[in-house]
Amino acid sequence: MHMDDLLAEFVAETREMLEALGSELVAWESEPEDRERLDVIFRFVHTVKGNCGFFDFPRLESLSHAAEDALGEVRSGRRIADENLVSAVLAIIDRIGALTDAVEAGEEVAQEGDQALINALAHDPDSAEAAALAKPTGGALSEVRNRQVAVQRSIRLPVDLLDRMMSGVSDLVLARNDLARVLREVGSDPRVDGPFERMTSILDDVRDAATRMRMQRIEFLFSALPRLVRDLGQELGKQVMVDLEGQDVELDREMIESIRDPLTHIIRNAIGHGLECPAERREAGKREIGVVSVSARQAGNQIFLVVSDDGRGIDADKLVEKAVEAGIVTEQDAVEMETAEKHNLIFAAGLSTAAEVTSLSGRGVGMDVVRSNIERIGGTIGVSSNVGEGTTIFMRLPLTLSIIATLTVKSVGQRFAMPRSGVEEVIYGGDPDLGYTEIGDGLFINFRGSRIPCIALSDVLGQENDLPVTRRTFIVIRHSPTEISAIAVDKVLDHDEAVIKPIAPAVTNTRLYTGATLLSDGTPVLALDINSIAVDHDIVTDGRSRAVTVDVEQASDADRVEAVRVMLFIDQDGQQRAVEMDRVERIETIDSATIERHADASRAVIDGRMRVLGGLGTSEPDRERLRLLRLRADGREAFFAVRAIIDVAPLKDPIKDDASEPLTRGYVVVNERPTPLLDADAVIADWGDACHEETH
Repeated sequence: MHMDDLLAEFVAETREMLEALGSELVAWESEPEDRERLDVIFRFVHTVKGNCGFFDFPRLESLSHAAEDALGEVRSGRRIADENLVSAVLAIIDRIGALTDAVEAGEEVAQEGDQALINALAHDPDSAEAAALAKPTGGALSEVRNRQVAVQRSIRLPVDLLDRMMSGVSDLVLARNDLARVLREVGSDPRVDGPFERMTSILDDVRDAATRMRMQRIEFLFSALPRLVRDLGQELGKQVMVDLEGQDVELDREMIESIRDPLTHIIRNAIGHGLECPAERREAGKREIGVVSVSARQAGNQIFLVVSDDGRGIDADKLVEKAVEAGIVTEQDAVEMETAEKHNLIFAAGLSTAAEVTSLSGRGVGMDVVRSNIERIGGTIGVSSNVGEGTTIFMRLPLTLSIIATLTVKSVGQRFAMPRSGVEEVIYGGDPDLGYTEIGDGLFINFRGSRIPCIALSDVLGQENDLPVTRRTFIVIRHSPTEISAIAVDKVLDHDEAVIKPIAPAVTNTRLYTGATLLSDGTPVLALDINSIAVDHDIVTDGRSRAVTVDVEQASDADRVEAVRVMLFIDQDGQQRAVEMDRVERIETIDSATIERHADASRAVIDGRMRVLGGLGTSEPDRERLRLLRLRADGREAFFAVRAIIDVAPLKDPIKDDASEPLTRGYVVVNERPTPLLDADAVIADWGDACHEETH
């Protein structure tokens, strides 16, 4: 093998190992007794050291050797892992990553700081320089990497080769569609129909395989978040815990890269401006540790990504005040806006509620870019918030960017493609339940209790259309959880899977089209940019929706703030239960193998103290990692074992205090389902002890 090939293999292998370490160190810091994680980290630095000796990279070798020695002391029991050691090893690994990138690019990295990084690994560093390096720096935030947990047989392929293959498969799909049209025109022939069906089946399998080759678990994206949260929390002096759900969801590689920056920006805003500092949280009666939750789930060909925090929330009135000052909305518009519309002002360009300029943008600055990036890939984004309780960002994304589901529509003799991802419903103009309202120059349709702003596609394109409104077809499009609009076309012709090809920038700059595709008959058509059309024609603006819900009682802001929130979980018996959120201090995760079982109760060492575990009894946990709810009230705390955390939901109805089951306070209605409410006070009374005040 040529030396250049060996060097490329070294760079690729080092990067793979760096990806595998993305969050292992952060997890190891919280559980330093986890020998398996320690071994993984030790093997990485040991392998890098060995490879560097072969390639004559003395700087990489000395850095990895120093980290190996420090980790070796921990493995042998001569040293206990602490925050300074973990931070120092993180800094070493960041430098190894930077040097590896420099090796590939043939560039030099300044040697300043190498010895200081090694000194920071000292057993009890007391120098100012070492202490400073034991803390993460702003540069570390940009060094977060992804990891892949599953180890499987694989080969490395250039990304452009995968893209070329996917493009070829996409062209085959278009050719198949064209052939199907020809066969329909010439009529049925058994000699052709059978082979064509087999070819279609094979092509579908090949397309599925090619698509899966580009798919990655969203864990690639999630695994960088613990490090990002840890470093940013320490930089800002905040205590933050990240809760991740749905790591097994798969997305197109290109889609993951497209949402990486928007997701990072949202989380940085959540920590920097959503979560309060520990002192503020204590004054507000909250736990000092803030929680940022990120969850993903798949529904059909769409991915739902949700980011929420339990911070100070968004002050809707302050947003409106800033928006009026910036000329984004008028004072008259502000008076008529619903609370949800006010919250959506965070997506308005140039709007900020930050009191001062910092290294982080204020909540709102940059969110218009986040929204544009999400909409550019065919997704939608929305926000909800309660003052004092936190903020939730909702994103709906297509599963893949390669082949998307489309509607073919007709307007004054011309055909266009429209993405189906945001389409809620297709309504025919003659529907007896459909009503029309003209307000000024705007047209609204009244359907199912909602007044929806509408625009005709022919008006958008400057076409003269004599077709009456009652003979047109209305396509209802949801742009976000609170934004909805409709576009009127002459007719919906068909729905199909299409390959959207890029077009000239001069065409996309019109904000009417996102690309071009071929219909099944081989006709090239333009794909409409529905979101930009809606914004540019004032039926959905960059900060708010004009959709008005009719005859629906809206709860006041005070009611929302005072609403009780519960956490839904599955207990060890497989039953769905709920517990009041104000009783949950945080969620703990421990190794099931460390639990000591007795006839009356199970015990484990948590925070250096022996604790009794409620909810588990003497049964064996069915998983290697056990999740515990740390419940706290009146200076006492207890731990309750659960199988899985499901969601957090507000209670719309009062608690029914009529339960007779043990440890059950009553029943609550969540998602139209009666759910037993865990009696947290009884759990604390049975298994709790005095709180151990942590030193911060």
